[in-house]
Amino acid sequence: MNLEEASVLLVEDEPLLCEAMTAWLGRVAGRALCAANGKEALRLVRGNRVDLVVSDVRMPVMDGLALLEAINRLRPGKPPVILVTGYSDLTLREAFDRGAEAMLEKPIDRQELLLAMRRALVPLTELSRQPRRRGIEVKLKSRFTSLASALETRKIAFGRKGFCIQRAGVLREGPLDFAFDFKEDRRVFAGQGRVCWTAPDEHYAGVEISHLEDLCLAWLLDLLNRQTPIASIPASTSSAGALKLLHDVA
Repeated sequence: MNLEEASVLLVEDEPLLCEAMTAWLGRVAGRALCAANGKEALRLVRGNRVDLVVSDVRMPVMDGLALLEAINRLRPGKPPVILVTGYSDLTLREAFDRGAEAMLEKPIDRQELLLAMRRALVPLTELSRQPRRRGIEVKLKSRFTSLASALETRKIAFGRKGFCIQRAGVLREGPLDFAFDFKEDRRVFAGQGRVCWTAPDEHYAGVEISHLEDLCLAWLLDLLNRQTPIASIPASTSSAGALKLLHDVA
């Protein structure tokens, strides 16, 4: 969905900021709604077409994390959520694991928010239509016995928009090409993505998928449909919000 056609709900308890941001969203999006707290926002989500939620984290009555958890329970058809915070008590890694599509810091950079909103509105089913980036220098290649063994031994875990991988080498944040060879499955899962966070001490990296070819996309959609994870990108390969172990993997 294009942002220009989307209905965006802003959740912000500071009246002046809420007024200014809602007016701006009304110019860049198809429709802009606003709420002063998570409880009011949840009522609007239940009673209106809302394609995207942009929510502050710290608010009275119901904060942004409680709102995110409530929206996670509204499947199917729940809107994606972007979190905005002026505090450092929630990391990007934790936000993705809880199901957020992105997390931005205050003061809000409107261009950064625009990019985050456009990415959040691209459904997984459309990833094969996204253009491939050229000239990406970082290549991530791994070989596994099978997908089932990689999940069971916690080498990789999938979320709704990306994956967490455990590896010895250090990845830097930014774009990359990836290719995973699952030998017994006779399948190579390859595409492009963006390293959103790294945890070098734990040998983890979180990758948001930006492009997949048709066959790889169909395979991933089938996996996610069998056991829908909460996390957009898991915080670890053993995260409770991740797709970890599947039986009868094709």
